[in-house]
Amino acid sequence: MKIDLHCHTKAIKKGDGSGRNVSPELFKSKIEDADIKIVAITNHNTFDLEQYKILCEVVKGNCLVWPGVEIDVLEPDSKRWHLIVVANTREAASFATSVGTLFQDDNLEECTHTLEEIYEAFKDRDAIYIAHFHQKRPAVPAEDSEKLANIVGESYRVFKETSNENSMGVFANYRYNVLVGSDVKDWEHYEECTFSELKLPVDSFEQFCLLAKRDENVVQTLLNKKDSRNLTAHPASEVKLPVRLYADINIIFGQKGTGKTQMIKTLCESMKSSGMKCVSYVAAEREDDFRSLLGQKETVVDLSKMRADECKEDFQMISDWSDVNPTHFRNYLNWKRTDGNNANKTRMKITRSSAMSKGVRDNEEQHKCDKSVVDSIFNTINTIDLEEYVDEKDSRLLETLIGKLKAGIYRQRRDDLVDENAVRLVNFTINTIKGIADKSTNSVSKPSTVGLIGFVETRLSLMRAIKNILRNLTVEEINETQKIGTLDEKGDILIKSKYRMLCSSSKTDEFKIGIRKLREIKEKLEKIKNHIFDCDLTEIMQGLRGMLDEYDIKGITPFVGCSKQVINEKGESYTPSTGEKGMLLLQRALMDDADAYFLDEPELGMGNSYIDTSIRPILMDLSSRHKFVVVATHNANIAVRTLPYMSIYRMHSNGEYFTYIGNPFSDKLVNIDNMEDVLNWADESLKSLEGSRDAFYERKDIYESNHTWC
Repeated sequence: MKIDLHCHTKAIKKGDGSGRNVSPELFKSKIEDADIKIVAITNHNTFDLEQYKILCEVVKGNCLVWPGVEIDVLEPDSKRWHLIVVANTREAASFATSVGTLFQDDNLEECTHTLEEIYEAFKDRDAIYIAHFHQKRPAVPAEDSEKLANIVGESYRVFKETSNENSMGVFANYRYNVLVGSDVKDWEHYEECTFSELKLPVDSFEQFCLLAKRDENVVQTLLNKKDSRNLTAHPASEVKLPVRLYADINIIFGQKGTGKTQMIKTLCESMKSSGMKCVSYVAAEREDDFRSLLGQKETVVDLSKMRADECKEDFQMISDWSDVNPTHFRNYLNWKRTDGNNANKTRMKITRSSAMSKGVRDNEEQHKCDKSVVDSIFNTINTIDLEEYVDEKDSRLLETLIGKLKAGIYRQRRDDLVDENAVRLVNFTINTIKGIADKSTNSVSKPSTVGLIGFVETRLSLMRAIKNILRNLTVEEINETQKIGTLDEKGDILIKSKYRMLCSSSKTDEFKIGIRKLREIKEKLEKIKNHIFDCDLTEIMQGLRGMLDEYDIKGITPFVGCSKQVINEKGESYTPSTGEKGMLLLQRALMDDADAYFLDEPELGMGNSYIDTSIRPILMDLSSRHKFVVVATHNANIAVRTLPYMSIYRMHSNGEYFTYIGNPFSDKLVNIDNMEDVLNWADESLKSLEGSRDAFYERKDIYESNHTWC
């Protein structure tokens, strides 16, 4: 929707040029050619009411014409600049009187006025003020701009006019209320001028002011097209409704029992399926949601904060472990019985060789641990933009030192593995040659080992793994606090979470797995550690492995218990009421960083004052950040005062259900199945929404007015 709020129709001053004079016929033709839907007549230092009425009439039904004037401003000790005042069409006659009074007995070619004089003339008018700005000459000085804002008081009524669309976009990003007008010099080329474009069509001066007020940055609507999604809602399982949601506030309201809750839930799922992050809040489920917040289901344990290791390798060793039996004495008897049967084999001294034993290198276990630590450090450092915190030289030095540390540890670990595999390959070679020789000579070689070393090493390795697990099961508990929200007069409300390893004072509800089974597993670990060389170790290990497999335990995390408690900011235990639980959960949902927010009756159990002063501003902030906010509500403060881009109205009559869509700016709700079935947005809102009629007070002039000059 193109608008032009700086348009001349008469040459008043010498510098204006005759091209600014326009006939009604040319005005109508050029307005249509440029596809302008709102134009403000802003001639220098004058307002011609009779011409205004004629121009309104010639474009009636196609374009709105607003009364205005362009004034030369000169403050003491300042520079001259131009200010445009545009008024409500309903006040055209009184606006003409105000302009006449301001310029009474003035020389229109040279006269200037102060801001106080201008505001005094128009203070009783429903008007907006547009100052020339930046490269739009003569531009308002900074101090005069601030003075104008202070005098007018209502910031949404003050705009700045830039020279072109590019500068408008730049200043819009800095949250200026800016626009651009034609400032037409020659009506023959009017359609070639630059215009502002309004994304959301408005039908009146009042609605334009509402649009400016809702975001405190009207350029979001003037320039940027709102992102939107076409989704399908299901108010009932067998019903499908096409719904268009905007990256702004979208309201679902109407009679009870029309499926609004199901619409919220299905729209949320539909949005999620498109890959967007969504959060939801359903007031009717707040008790269950609050219990879930204090439960274990969503708890994520961070072992690093407890300074504990997951011990995955140790649990894997338990899973893979098998005992090594000593060599049976019969093998030595067979060797002696066949020794010397073959002269060639006798000369093969390797058939009498013993297996090599791998001695444990100094600090080998520490090398394993250090490798894990340095890998973690290296991966973490790679996620940090070091130059954000230190200069390039220090950044490179840190990376170099960590690289050297990593390389040094890797060398030690490599040497450990080389020794281990060298011994394994040597023993494999010896046993392979012995096997070939035995097969070829029908004899038995000397056993490579009596098996005692392997038996002991295997059990010692198991003991080291179990000791490491048990050591990590004794780390100290930690406490964390997380803010849920804030309650008036009670301050911040938090959840205190206590994390501790399974111990004698642990309670059942701290764990996701039954505490009795966890205790039994821990007891078996202790028993194995204390009886590592017992003959029945294999049977105990089978029992332990069975339990680990049954509960899919592959690390130490299941042994971490978590208990949660609601506290106030003083650290005292606090039990919120049902309504307070809703407040806290709603705040938590709205503070989550997501693409879309789906709320079902957020006002349930909350006062209108809290909704209006605490929740509504958050919703408005989310909309200004181009988030999708979808609310099913019966509350007027939410449904009306948020000025939603999309209103979805659900009603039923005589067993039939109807869906209407619209917005407060058009003041219409249209039946999606019958475009000729149109309801008044304000009337249906007043009838359907619960809350004070004061929520509609700001819009009463719009709702009660059905006449304008055009």
